[in-house]
Amino acid sequence: MKKSFLSLAIASTISMGAFAGVEDLLITEMTQSSDTTLGAVEITNTGSTAFTFTDDTLVRSESGKYANKMEKGDGTLLLTDITLDAGKSLVIINEDASAAFKKTITDNGGMVVVGEGGAKYSNFYINGNDRFYIENEEKIIDRVGTAKAYDYWAPNTTLRRKQAADGNNPAQSDTFDATKWQNILPMKTDDLGKSELPAADAEDIMDIFTCPTDKSEIKSPSEVQGTGFTSPLIADGETESAEKVAVEGIISAKETIPNEGFYLHNLVSDNNPETSDGIFVSTSAAGDLKVGQTVCIGSKVAEVGGQTQLSADTKFGWNVTDTTVPTAPIDIQVISSDNGSFDKTLERYEGMLVNLPTDLDPQTDGEQDMRITRSFSYNYLPSSKGHNRNNMVAAYKRPNLQPNHLHVAGSPESKAAYEQNNDYRLVIESATKSDGIVLPYYAGFNSDPHTNYIRIDDSLVNAQGMISQYETELIPGTDKYDQDYSLTITNQLTSDNFIHNLPRTDKPDLKDTVAEDDFAIRVASQNLFNFFNSPFGGDNNNFGQSRGADSYDEYINQRTKLVEVIRAQDADVMALMEIENNGFGDNSAIAEIVNQVNIQYVSEYARDYNGPNSTENRYVFVGFDNNGNQMLDNLDAIGSDAIATGIIYRPSKMSIERTRVIPMPQQKAPTTVNDLGEVIKDQNNEILENGQNYHRDALVVTFIVNQTGKRLTLAVNHLKSKGSTCWEEWQGVEFGEATTWSNRAAPDLDYQGSCAEFRVAGAVHLGEEMEDVLGDKIILGDLNAYGKEDPVLVLTENPRNKTIVTASHTFLGPKPQFNEDGSAATITKTYGYIDIVGDIYKEKGKTPWSYSYSDELGSLDHILISPSLKDRVIDATDWHVNAAETGLYDYQNNRKGSLDGTGAHKFYKGDAYRSSDHDAALISLSYKPGDTDANVPMNLPKLRKLIKVPYQIPTGISAQVGDVATVRMSPDDDEQRLDLTQMVLPNVVLSNDTTALVNFEVFGAPSAIYNVTVSLQRDGKLVEGSEQTFLAKVSNRDTLIADIVEEEIDHTGGDGGAGSAGFISLLSLFGLAAMRRRLRK
Repeated sequence: MKKSFLSLAIASTISMGAFAGVEDLLITEMTQSSDTTLGAVEITNTGSTAFTFTDDTLVRSESGKYANKMEKGDGTLLLTDITLDAGKSLVIINEDASAAFKKTITDNGGMVVVGEGGAKYSNFYINGNDRFYIENEEKIIDRVGTAKAYDYWAPNTTLRRKQAADGNNPAQSDTFDATKWQNILPMKTDDLGKSELPAADAEDIMDIFTCPTDKSEIKSPSEVQGTGFTSPLIADGETESAEKVAVEGIISAKETIPNEGFYLHNLVSDNNPETSDGIFVSTSAAGDLKVGQTVCIGSKVAEVGGQTQLSADTKFGWNVTDTTVPTAPIDIQVISSDNGSFDKTLERYEGMLVNLPTDLDPQTDGEQDMRITRSFSYNYLPSSKGHNRNNMVAAYKRPNLQPNHLHVAGSPESKAAYEQNNDYRLVIESATKSDGIVLPYYAGFNSDPHTNYIRIDDSLVNAQGMISQYETELIPGTDKYDQDYSLTITNQLTSDNFIHNLPRTDKPDLKDTVAEDDFAIRVASQNLFNFFNSPFGGDNNNFGQSRGADSYDEYINQRTKLVEVIRAQDADVMALMEIENNGFGDNSAIAEIVNQVNIQYVSEYARDYNGPNSTENRYVFVGFDNNGNQMLDNLDAIGSDAIATGIIYRPSKMSIERTRVIPMPQQKAPTTVNDLGEVIKDQNNEILENGQNYHRDALVVTFIVNQTGKRLTLAVNHLKSKGSTCWEEWQGVEFGEATTWSNRAAPDLDYQGSCAEFRVAGAVHLGEEMEDVLGDKIILGDLNAYGKEDPVLVLTENPRNKTIVTASHTFLGPKPQFNEDGSAATITKTYGYIDIVGDIYKEKGKTPWSYSYSDELGSLDHILISPSLKDRVIDATDWHVNAAETGLYDYQNNRKGSLDGTGAHKFYKGDAYRSSDHDAALISLSYKPGDTDANVPMNLPKLRKLIKVPYQIPTGISAQVGDVATVRMSPDDDEQRLDLTQMVLPNVVLSNDTTALVNFEVFGAPSAIYNVTVSLQRDGKLVEGSEQTFLAKVSNRDTLIADIVEEEIDHTGGDGGAGSAGFISLLSLFGLAAMRRRLRK
């Protein structure tokens, strides 16, 4: 027992010693500001001995029911191990507080403690609704602010602890008594760090505004706004007026977005269209104000983020008259004095309640309305500005086009387009911040987003709201921000407010009508949005990456959408991008896609061959035995990226002659360093630029169109993206001794994004390699370059003779691509391909686009044809099934709300819409049966031992009813000794005299090369001039099961320099034997 008592005594002594002086700690001052960098809490040691904080004594911030520990960056308690001398104060401040603010505190004798925070909500962030208390051994010993409240109780206010009535230091208190604190408004920070307290009878210091009785001293909002972009009350070169002014108006709205405050409208309009009748008042103290009240405010006039505005720290900054005067919305109207500037138009309405009419410019023919140019999505603005949120963007008259889409990059026209985009932009905001899945102003979208969809190029009409202006995106390569006008919507919208100028369609609008007897081949290009199957039972890729679905449910939903978008295009051959590079085995991603697409095509009836479910629609994919081991598996990756390109096609329409891979250039440049030779990191602590950059390799396949001898070569590409930098971006940047640098700060003077020069190097190599290929050619895929950017100019034409330069340090394997010293090359040669989608759209008076980035549209996905194909083109188009849609409709579940029983969010539907972030590009080509290239046999694939031999009756021969068309076939190589006993060569009797094409249905011809002779007989005699002789290749169709065929002869010309010649492989439909059944009726 004695031992126990002794232990207790020792423990008590230790405890008392450890916390000696804790009763002397007081919270003595607090400042709260809308500028969080000026918020502060002061703690003073009023005792006679120093006090060292331990984990048992801490400070907490409190807002409502939440009380958060203040921590250091490493997660330990903020004040632990800090010793506060007797009679001294420490001041906790925000991590972004200025050096001048810190100096004020230290000059006053105080200690600065920066509350950077470790875990979430543990940083020091104080803006008017915060309370604080000191806690010792889990007991509150002193506090400032009423417990568990959430209101903005001290905006832009300083509270200083008063002495006790006897002149001594006050006692600690776990409750807040406002009478024991001196209230200073607006706030002052000049005493922070001083331990002296104001006297018990110190009066509050309140700057209370009184509206002048002389009405001539009161200004209206329009007088403050003036006729220019800045207020006439602000001197040139300044951002605020020298003196406060009294301004009176009616409250037209109270908003928190884009900034918190309220709007004043003229009591009586000045009837001057050159001036705005409204103005914004920035304040966090407008809680009691009501729309319709009359307010007289005293404030300096300021220009903030481009907006003319007033401000008030507290409700003492204005006088209120309790009126109920409504403000009617005013139609925005363009006038001649705007001189073509829509910014000028919006400036005339800044701070006003407006309406977007169906025609903003009645003086111009047609309806000049507002068009959606970025659908509802997150804006990715810097969080430091406080404007990062979900919203939309509209543009005057048309969606914004990327400046280089129609104009040569770097040209005056491109720069003018960039400025016009900035001028035409109007950000569409909600009055309350959206959680990303709810549009506060559109209930129909929230309840039924599939019916009430919003797309890019929709007209937004009769939306009402407040016009504001604020800083938005960082201008690349600068420290400045764009300033954009916004409309904060105040009325509830319905589907009537969104006019679909590009409504959804269930298939592409692509014409493929051909002349009688001709047939069409449809070619498409589709980005698959990082389709990866390796995490869900597919083969692993060799790169250890998965960029696609995060769960099995997402994977199934992604696959479903991709299958729908592929089927809907009904292409005969399709180029694919962003598919997992996990080879060509049974469990590869490309095999999985083909298998799923083919499931629908099950009818083997001859009468259904042209039907939607016919087996004739089945696809196979092109595989490449990359490692030459005579096996197609996950080891046959193409290139060095986790994603690859691919091709699928219909053997009923085309047959492979040759396939190859073109290895694309690599950049092997030095790592970017500062002036001291130190490697520079970006804001994510990654190396800013390591100089190692890559393209995806190009997949090149030469087809023979069935029933013809016409070659058609497709080169599928996915060039380096614009998103991450290459070595060139950082040349000329003055890093000094900096060791960190934002990767968003790379200069982009011609708006081509990053790696334009490296993409030029890729385009040059592709153009050179394709010159070895004979016949008609198409370069297609995601070139990551808009229509008039340098890589596309190289592949098409450069009519202005623009100076185009490649990247430096580019290599083809171990060899420099251009110069031995690795230097860049100037490119003068172009390759003459035709941007066929652009040409066709130009003929139709339209503009193509396939991709939306931020609020600008353009085509990254191209179909570039050789001039030899021009006359075969029927039509070409983009299918706006993806880029026009909000990302809410894609397969991903993240930030989409709750999931249903199938693991899908409410915006998901198993259709084609938003199956990818890129639109499809398509082209249709016309062919005549029997057309051939020189020295190319006509390709006649067998279907159940039957071939169709086409005979185009020569021009000038007049066929007659009763004429007999004949066909003769003999093997070109007699030594093959083929069994021709089953071959049936029919004669065809013409039933009308307009017949131009005869198809002989020949049965039983063995696979071989044949000499074919066709002619017309009339009355048993040869019709003069009707006989034709040609070579034909009879073979089985490209198979639906794995087959590796070693190529013996390069039939496409050249010396094999056009990439890596090797093996061709025709794969798909693994495990679908059970699906080879007749369609049940």
